[in-house]
Amino acid sequence: MSIYKRLILKTFEKMRYLIDLLGYLINSPLNEKEAILIFGAPRSGTTWVMEILETLPDYKAIFEPFHKYWFPEARKLKINPDQPYVYFKDSNPLLKEYLTKVFKGKVMSKSPHYRLTLKNICKRIAAKKAVVKFIRANRILPWIANNFQVKGIFFVIRHPCASIASQLEAFFRERFPWSKEIVLSSIHEIRELRDNEELIRKIKTIETQEEILATIWSIDNFLPLYYQRKINWYPIVYESLVINPKEELRNMFSYINEEVPEEAYSKIRMPSIMTVDRTYVGTTKQLVKWKKKLSEKQVKNILKVVHWFGLDFYTEEPEPDYNALKNWKPPF
Repeated sequence: MSIYKRLILKTFEKMRYLIDLLGYLINSPLNEKEAILIFGAPRSGTTWVMEILETLPDYKAIFEPFHKYWFPEARKLKINPDQPYVYFKDSNPLLKEYLTKVFKGKVMSKSPHYRLTLKNICKRIAAKKAVVKFIRANRILPWIANNFQVKGIFFVIRHPCASIASQLEAFFRERFPWSKEIVLSSIHEIRELRDNEELIRKIKTIETQEEILATIWSIDNFLPLYYQRKINWYPIVYESLVINPKEELRNMFSYINEEVPEEAYSKIRMPSIMTVDRTYVGTTKQLVKWKKKLSEKQVKNILKVVHWFGLDFYTEEPEPDYNALKNWKPPF
């Protein structure tokens, strides 16, 4: 990236920060109990869902509060901010204090993510409530649900091959940040999985990047699904949102007792700030792009790992088995 382009980006970043600071001075604290939370694995559509829900009056988005560079305060927590895990019944006062501040808008991002339009600027300054989006918090979704009363919790799930194909594209331009050792270390911390010797034996055999990412995807989706019958969260299946956008919007907003804002219908056809293309909403074309990006071997490797965790509602088909997903129960 050229110095000139980097300077422009830094200038926009500073402008967004100052706008949020003004909103903080005017409206802090936000209404914690009216917060809407969005969870999902990386590249699963969480930013898209965030921008749709942010069309509600008085709401603004808080983007990735466990990102240790955008939110330096997250580094002080006694957990790994990249893959935080806390057993859902355990006490963690530091984490609770931090997230209380996040939901109240008392922790500001050094690099806020939103489009610099006049409408967005005015909305963020006037906002009194927050839509908080996470891709690093699936493993503590049960803990958060057990410790906070909020307006709604959404859990986004997307085909592992689609998510991983997109992740691999991003990592192609950067250093691949994960290893088998990191994955094994993290799974030994997870009470729901750490005693499963057969699963750990299988994970010790992974070698390729897609297998490593498939293991991470599986852990991140297994834990919310493991507690789905204990937690009042709303599952958003990415594929269904693409194929049946209007119906899914009505169901999403009904869950939080809200009418669908007119702007949400237009937002659903717009690419998010983290996406370059979403021209196929309403068709299956958006759902099969991963078939061109992944080799047959990569697809088999991904699905092999996912099925180790009993998450067999996804196959080589572009859409999941919706009944199997709805009625899924932990296999161990």
